[in-house]
Amino acid sequence: MSQFAVDDKPKAKVFRERIGDREYELREEKLDIFNDVVLWNGNPRLTPQIAEDQTIASEEELESYLRMTNGYGTLSKSIADVGQMEAIYAWKRDDQQKHVVIEGATRVTILRELARKGPSYTDRFGTVMAKVLPPEFSVEERTILLAKIHVRGTGVRSWGRYIEAKFIYESVTPAGPGQRPIMGMTDLARHMGKSLSWVSRLKDAYQFAQKFVEHLDSPDAARQAVQHFSTLEEIAKASGVGPKVRDYGNPEHDGLRTEVFEMVQNEVFKEYRDARFMKQFHDDPEKWALLKQGERHVANRLANEVRTGNASLRVKLEALPSQLERAIDREPDSVTEDDVENLRKALRVAETAVHPGINRLRLELLAFKKAAEGASLDDIKSVQPDDMEGFEEAIEDFKTRLNKHKTWK
Repeated sequence: MSQFAVDDKPKAKVFRERIGDREYELREEKLDIFNDVVLWNGNPRLTPQIAEDQTIASEEELESYLRMTNGYGTLSKSIADVGQMEAIYAWKRDDQQKHVVIEGATRVTILRELARKGPSYTDRFGTVMAKVLPPEFSVEERTILLAKIHVRGTGVRSWGRYIEAKFIYESVTPAGPGQRPIMGMTDLARHMGKSLSWVSRLKDAYQFAQKFVEHLDSPDAARQAVQHFSTLEEIAKASGVGPKVRDYGNPEHDGLRTEVFEMVQNEVFKEYRDARFMKQFHDDPEKWALLKQGERHVANRLANEVRTGNASLRVKLEALPSQLERAIDREPDSVTEDDVENLRKALRVAETAVHPGINRLRLELLAFKKAAEGASLDDIKSVQPDDMEGFEEAIEDFKTRLNKHKTWK
């Protein structure tokens, strides 16, 4: 007796998806995580982890780097609890045995890690759902796909600034002499959903970061470029300073670029926002000299001074004594009588703007009282007979007029 058989296997899913200016039909397939797929060593997400190691020896090494990426632990727990929720993107040419994981390498790594725990885990986590890209899917289309997933719009799985900048630079810059870039900046900006200036700025920042790597010329130079990228980006776009330090063909600005790179290397910037005041720092010889000395996080203090200095005249005046003190510390015994007289002139300028209810003479009397009370032995010994004689004559004259016109008893 023959068995009645019914073919109840559903047809493979097909997704209609627009990538760039073209709509594709992507077939969904269930692929074995060990035998059917291979991780892509050009995965942009791995940039910060493998910045120092430009060669990857094995897939196991790629997996170890992926375990260090942000969010790995959270995603691993989610997949262990509820399984894979979102398909990866895989691609292979007709002559290849395995599909290259273009997007979703972290999910594949997690599934492999879980499947290695034993047979029961292999049954559950041994395959991955993938959207299969056509064999003719070009490098340009791959770039558009990754930009759409990781940069464009809201709710994207953001790469972070350094990865975005590297991705942009490598997409719009020829890989070698006589070669064409993957695409122009205008097209890339359109596919990213960003402005042309945003794309251009990040491209410039990445190129500037590579100059920083060249300057350091050390085994950990690439890692430092990743670590300080946000600061380097702020410097590269800073008004006045940015265009000069990025003028790589002009030897006139090589010294300035070296100074800036040494500041970054010495960690004078506590956070990248401190570098937003590079123009103000550079325009102020005192502040620039402090930055060049390389004191750790000094730019943060100077940035706060600039912020508060922009707030009000009162704050600016309050900052003057500490600024003068620092200047004297750097050049002790350099203040002359002319310098002191210039300070007095500045004081007299301020006094002309004193509130009408405050009398200038009274301010000077209070200042003298403080000076006399705080006079050191050396101060007292420095007073000459002529100085004292003139002072006593002036005070006697003042007392006579005061007794004649005072309004209090």
